[in-house]
Parts: sequence; structure tokens; C-alpha cells
Amino acid sequence: MITVLARRLRSWLSACCVALLSIGLLAALPARRAEAAVPSGFVLRSQPSGQAAFDLTDFAYLPDGSVLTTGKKGTVAWVAADGRTRTIAALPVEPAQDLGLTGLAVAADYATSRHVYLARSVPGGTGGYLLRLARWTVTGAPEPTGLADEQVLFEFRSPYAVHGMTGIVAADDGTLWVSVGDLSDFTRTDRNALRAMDIDAPNGKVLHVTATGDGVPGNPYYQASNPSSWRSRVYASGFRSPFRLSLDPGTGTPIVGDVGYNAWEEIDLVRPGQNYKWPCWEGNHRTPGYDDLPECASAVNTPPLWEYHHGGGADQGNSVTGGIIYRGESYPEAYRGAYFFGDYTTKKLWTLRFDAQGKLVRAPENPPFGGDIGGPVKFAAAPNGDVVFADIYSGTLRRLSYPQGNSAPVAEAEISTDPATRTVTFDGSRSQDFDGDPLTYRWDFGDGATGSGARTSHTYPDGDRFTARLTVTDPLGASGSVDLLVAPANHSPQLALTTPGGRTFAVGETVSLTARATDAEDGTTPITWTSAEVHCPEEATCHRHPGAGGTGESFQVAFTDHPDSRMEITATTTDSAGVRSSETYAAMPREHLLTLTSNVPAVLQIPAEGGRSSAMVTEGASFDVIAAATATDGVATFAGWTDEVSARSRVLTMGAGDLTLAARYATPIDRRYEAEPELRNLLGQPTGPEITEDGIRYRDYERGRLYWTAQTGVHYVYGGNLAKYLQLGGHGRFGPPTTDELSTSDGVGRYNHFVGVTAGFPASIYWSPGTGSHAVWGAIRQNWAANGWEQGPLGYPTTDEVTTPDGVGRYNHFSKAGSIYWSPGSGAHAIWGAIRVTWSQLGWELGPLGYPTTDELTTPDGVGRYNHFSKAASIYWTPGTGAHEVYGRIRERWSALGWERSYLGYPKTGEFAGSGGRRNDFEHGYVEWRAAIDTTIDRRY
Repeated sequence: MITVLARRLRSWLSACCVALLSIGLLAALPARRAEAAVPSGFVLRSQPSGQAAFDLTDFAYLPDGSVLTTGKKGTVAWVAADGRTRTIAALPVEPAQDLGLTGLAVAADYATSRHVYLARSVPGGTGGYLLRLARWTVTGAPEPTGLADEQVLFEFRSPYAVHGMTGIVAADDGTLWVSVGDLSDFTRTDRNALRAMDIDAPNGKVLHVTATGDGVPGNPYYQASNPSSWRSRVYASGFRSPFRLSLDPGTGTPIVGDVGYNAWEEIDLVRPGQNYKWPCWEGNHRTPGYDDLPECASAVNTPPLWEYHHGGGADQGNSVTGGIIYRGESYPEAYRGAYFFGDYTTKKLWTLRFDAQGKLVRAPENPPFGGDIGGPVKFAAAPNGDVVFADIYSGTLRRLSYPQGNSAPVAEAEISTDPATRTVTFDGSRSQDFDGDPLTYRWDFGDGATGSGARTSHTYPDGDRFTARLTVTDPLGASGSVDLLVAPANHSPQLALTTPGGRTFAVGETVSLTARATDAEDGTTPITWTSAEVHCPEEATCHRHPGAGGTGESFQVAFTDHPDSRMEITATTTDSAGVRSSETYAAMPREHLLTLTSNVPAVLQIPAEGGRSSAMVTEGASFDVIAAATATDGVATFAGWTDEVSARSRVLTMGAGDLTLAARYATPIDRRYEAEPELRNLLGQPTGPEITEDGIRYRDYERGRLYWTAQTGVHYVYGGNLAKYLQLGGHGRFGPPTTDELSTSDGVGRYNHFVGVTAGFPASIYWSPGTGSHAVWGAIRQNWAANGWEQGPLGYPTTDEVTTPDGVGRYNHFSKAGSIYWSPGSGAHAIWGAIRVTWSQLGWELGPLGYPTTDELTTPDGVGRYNHFSKAASIYWTPGTGAHEVYGRIRERWSALGWERSYLGYPKTGEFAGSGGRRNDFEHGYVEWRAAIDTTIDRRY
């Protein structure tokens, strides 16, 4: 039995300081962190977070490569690229157990809006804990100094201090993804956890909301009349503690790590409208304590992408932390596109891979990719794509790098000279590291002296010319250098550049610049122009393409049509001493947001943007967009773009504003519904998304439901038959339908057939005006079919299959005063008419006869009818005698004489008490059992 202590250890923030002290874990931590074990070639570097050990909860990169971090106790810190830290806010929080300041996301438009989103527990109030998602504005420029203007998006109360808001992702399209735990007691079976499956509550959900907190209109249960309802916000349900959340960059599919209960941790690919079935299921296993609840009886599991068992083994852990897909280029090919995730209690790091349809193609490593890595509680990507995680144990950010793939920095430097003092000022601040790493600067002044820092100065000894060198080095040891000619007694030439300023450019627009160069010794000096296209699919992977050049005091060039590019235009002048001065203008693209969406998750790509589905694209740029032939569900196929273009691959030219382009995919359910007007009239409009459960897909409509599997195709169930189907457990009990609702052969009733409870034993639901809808399945259905269905002697079912009072057997009653009874020892047999009346009068299967072991059969003489029963008994009927039972020793004697073909004929009475025994009368005599001598005798009348 998992103890309360162990469960608390799996509740991620219990590792924070207060909780650790309360459960005694702090003393068990090692005094020093063990050296992390990662594959050869990788290094794990620690960076400051501005948060204390056991307090760091979340972090996010800002556009300039600096970082914001959050602490459980309410601290928001800023970390500069060079490692400087600053606390910019201390928010009031309720830091009990999992709660506090737990989530952070930076808005996609932060560069202009300065917006960030925070999830925290707010002190005060009554009735549990108040959890709030709010938008804040970062103050201070260029470096953040504070937070202001809190705007509440939504808030709700939780009765417990565990499994609260567990993650925020700000998507490129301006929407937010938010994960929420089940808000339930982890120490016992808590019926409140069932609200994780209720789409009208925030518990146990992945939410998709706008920047103002309303549901996104494309959400599966969106209500245009009430966009702020929980139903409108819900994207998927049935999670316990979805910690943390990220998006697949290729498909936009959310990926979560759902923290387990008793035994299993899981990674889930989140589909729209899908119910992941906590608390009924944990991973691929029914949950002890919850599986007996009636709400879980017919719950069909939604399998995770991956699960792992609790424990200390190499492939085990106790508290999953969802990670990210690596999209950088410095790691070896085997890890590009892999999903990195961790377990914070066992300090492990794994990777796995899945395909575009969400199928696992490579399981996590065993032993894991990394061990003793610290306690990851959040993963994010560095500017160059490196995997970075927040280590709650040390309070640091830990960055996984691969030095062999590291980009070398580019050194750039300018000088200015004061000839009177022979002092030269050096400026290397324009040097760049495309990995986003801080640089160290080393200056070799060419006279034996050295210096450091991005800016420095040096006074030279006598001499006409020196060659200085700047070397910049990143933290992984990669370096770049540039040489500069220095003439200490010579004034540096002065260059005045006139630029278009801060305007941006569309493809083909003219960029015009002028410059004037003067020198104290030489007067006017000549100007040379160079240009370069700086192509940056990501800032971390920039590279240059040389462009047009020129001479003179003016220069013009058409803005590049190269995607993801800016233009750097440099004017350079050199004096007679060889000293050079230059100025560079960066012409920036005028970009607009292009978003590719689809009605179901699918791989939608902008190849020129690295295959992403959303990107800032230069106005006037022409490029391809491609939609996958099949959606990520492996079923829905491309049906066209919503602007009526039918080709999957098309060329776009970016216009003067943001653009959202939607691809439409049709599932087999969609295709049938759209192709059949009669079906649309019968079922009405869709009322929910298409759901997938264990290979079965279905969608609800106003008056019915459509089902599909690869084996059965598309079939509908509606009306009374659907109500009965759902009442008895739906596809979780009977599998999907194998027919539409059809008319019975007699033209009176309606029916659906279903796959059935067990292989080879289908199920059916039949309806008639007189009986309503009832289900019949398994061996009883098989017997009913053999007896002619509703047109046979039994008629329509008037009950579902029911358990007999003795708890052994099962039965259905039918409309023509018939029944079929089944038991393990007798099988399924039909009984009807007068024989059934007699059997019922004797107490059914609880009476002296037991269960029928035959159907009603015709006697060899063709006159009578009979059923045999399990307690060595029979009921015989003829038109002249009626139906009478015979059993025990009397039946034994009658059988020995030849049954109804003997001189006795058919029974005229049931067994009755006589003097000293029991007796049956027959047409031509009787059989009597005498108790005193335990003997049967037979006589003629």
C-alpha cells in the first residue's frame, strides 16, 4: 500500500522547503549533488535563477534571451544573459503544499505588449483555496524592473492544496493553454476526483483560452452564447495532475506528463474533446478504490503515449515532469525531434519519439538518458534550442548542451583614437553569439598588453601601427576573432550614416541610405558599401549571405525576398593610414503572423520557416505551405482549405496583415454525415467533437450518435436504442455498432447489432412499440437468433439480460410469454408458452427443476412438447394433457419405461404428495414413489 508520505513525494511541490520540512525529506537529501550522468559529448551546465533552493517553480525566456523565473513563495525574478539577477516582484500567495506561484508564460507578442501570465494561489477568502490565472505587464526598459496592471483571466476555488494549476503555455497565435489538476484529496478515494471527467468544471482539464480568458471558438465544447463557461474553455479532460504542458511544434498538439496515484506515471498526447479517464484509470490500469464506483464501471481507457511504474529501478520513477520536443540543431541527429521529459523525485531524464499520428516509435532509454540530474519541475528551450530545466533542489536552471554542435561566436569591433594621448577606445559590443550565450572578451592590443570587457581603452607606446585582436568566447569554449589595424597617432575617420530609422520593409521595397566620411588628416574619405542577408530561421541558427555592394555617398538595395531574414548594410571608410571605420544599419522585415490551423490536429508546415505551423512572415514573401494527407489521428484525411483551395501543397504570398489559414480534414464519420442528407435530417447537428477511445471513434448529434472503427465502418444509433445502449455502458460494454438502426423483418420493430461483449458473441438492442428498447447478447442472443429472432416463438425482448435471483444464471424475457435462461452448467435455452407457465409456478430456476437444459422440443411421436431441466427434471405438454412437471425418482422410472411412448403416456398432473410418498398421474396409469422403502412403482388405472 502506497503511504501518504509516498503520495506526497509524488505531489511535485512537496519538494519545496516548507513541505520538505513537514515530511522529513530535507534531511534525507545529499549534502552535495552527485555528478550528473549524461551521454558522452553532452554537458549539463548550471545557471542562476534568482530563486532559492526548493523554491524555484517555473521559468521562461524573453525575446532578448534573458529569463523570468518564479518562486513558490511569490517571487518573480529576472536573470540577464550574463547571469545577473534581479527580483522584480514579490506577490502575495498561499504556498501550502502544491500551491503558491506555480506557473509562468511569456506572451507571444511580449516585445510590444510586455505581457506575461502567472498562475498562483491567492490568500484570503473562505471555502478552500483561490487559484488565479492573470495577465501582468512587465515594467522597466530595456531591463525588467517590476510587474503592474494585473488582469484576472479566471479564478476558481479548490477544497485541497494539491493538484492545482500546473502549467501555462502561451502559443504563437496569442492563445493560452492551461493545465489544471483534479483539485482532490490524494490520501483516499475522493469522489471529487470524478469531476475531472465533467466538462463543466475546471478539475483535471487542459484548457484552451484566449488572451482574455474566454474559451477559444474552435474548442470542442465551445458555446458561442457563453464563451467564459468552463465547457467553452475545455479542450480535454480526465487528468489527475497534468504536470507540465508543452506543444508539439509540428502539429500544435499539447503534450502533458500526468502525475500518477498508486503505481503509474504517464505521458499523454492531448486530443480535442478526449477524456483521459482519471480517476477510473491510471495509465493502462484500472485504479484501485475508484474502479468500483458506478461512474467508472463502463469507462473505456484512453491509453497514454507512455507509462512507467513507480519505484527505484532504472526504468522507474515517482513523479513525472512533462517536457519539450527538441527543435535545435546542435544535438546529434538521434535526438533531433525527440521529446525530453523527466522525473523530479528520482532525478532522471529520458527521451522518446513518436510519429505524426502520435504512435510511439522509440521508447525511452533504459537506463535513462540522464541520471542524478537534479529535480526537473519545468522544461523549456534555450534560444538555440538547448533543453533547459528548472532544478527545484538546487534552485538553478540546468542547460543540456552538446559542445560539438555549438555555434562559434562572431567577433566584431570598432575603434576610436585620441592622437593627443595615443589612447584608443575599443568597442566589441556588436559581437554576436547565435546560441544566445553570454560572451567573454579578450583584447590583444598588439603591443604585448591585453584587456577584457566588451568595451575598453588602451594607451599605446611609441610606434606608427599596431594590429589588435579581439577574441570572444562562449561558455562552451567556442571562440571567434577579428583583427583591427591601430594607428595611435592618427585620428580615426568619422562616418555619419543617415538611415530610414526604425521603419520596416516588405519584400522588394527599396532601402535607401546615405553617408558622409571625413578624416582629420585626409579630409573627405571614400565610402564603400556592403550588404548581407542575415537568414535566421531561429536567432540561434543565423547565417549570412553576401549581397550587393557599391561605392559613393548613397546606396540603395531592394529588401530581400529570403524568408526569416534581415538586411545588414554597412558603410566603411578607410583613411590613408589604413585605419578603418564602419557603421551598420539593420533593415528589419515588416512581418505578419501566419497561422496554419485545422479542425483536427494535423501536421501543417511552412517549410521556409523550419516546418513550423505558425510563424512571423515578411510581407510580400512567397512560400509553400503543406498540409499532411492524413491527420495525426491516422484516420481523418485532407479535404481542402477553408478558402476553397483543394491542393494540400500551395504557394502563398504574405499580405499586409496577419493571416490564419485553416485546413479541413474529414473523418469517415464526417464523410458519411456530409454525403447523406437523410442522415443529417435524422441525427441533427453535431453537439460535440469526434472522440477516440481504444480505436473506436464516435460523435454526438442532436438526436443520435455515429460510430466508426476500421473493422465495422460508420454506423448510427439513435432514439430509444441509443438511450438503452448508453444506459448499459455503450461501446465500453458492447463495442461499436455493426449496423445502422434497421427495421425488423416483421416491419414492427427496429434494431442495432453490436460487436459484443466477447469475441464471437455479438450483442443487439431491439425496439418495438409494445416493448421499448432492450439488449440481448452473448449466448442468450445466439439462442434467440437460432429460434428465429422476433418472428420466432419468443417475440421481442422485454427485459435486458438480467441476473437470476440465485446469482448463478442470466436471462431475458420476451414478448410472447417466452424466456431464454443461461447458466454456466446448462448453457442458454429457450422456454415459452404453457411449459414456461408451469416452470414459473414452480419457482423458476429456484424450484425443483433448476435451469432448462434444452429448448422446447417436439416429442418423438410428434404430439407433445417438452423441456428438460438441470435438476433431473422435465416439463411435458400435449394439447390434451396440458403442461406438467416430472422429476426425481418418478421421472427416472418413467424414463426407464420409455417416456411418453410407454404404456403410461403423457403426465396428466405434476408431482403431488400421496400417502407415504409422491406421485404423478399419467394418461394410462401412475408412478408413485414410496418414501418408507425408497421405491417407485407404476400401475395402470
